[in-house]
Amino acid sequence: MTYIQTKLFRFLVMLKKTSQHTAASVYSFVPLQDFSHLWTDEMLYKKYNLNEDEIAFIESMIRPME
Repeated sequence: MTYIQTKLFRFLVMLKKTSQHTAASVYSFVPLQDFSHLWTDEMLYKKYNLNEDEIAFIESMIRPME
């Protein structure tokens, strides 16, 4: 569940989602992870070597979950 709550996961879904309806194709950009541990955005940003501009863009597009 922590992976689904990350901004990176939600950003990748947002790129494909055009309506309220969620088809399997919406998740085509979302990579599978090793779920033996919990994921944070910082861990994912590091894993995928995102630069500061890319991180700032994602952070500006996706609101934090409360």
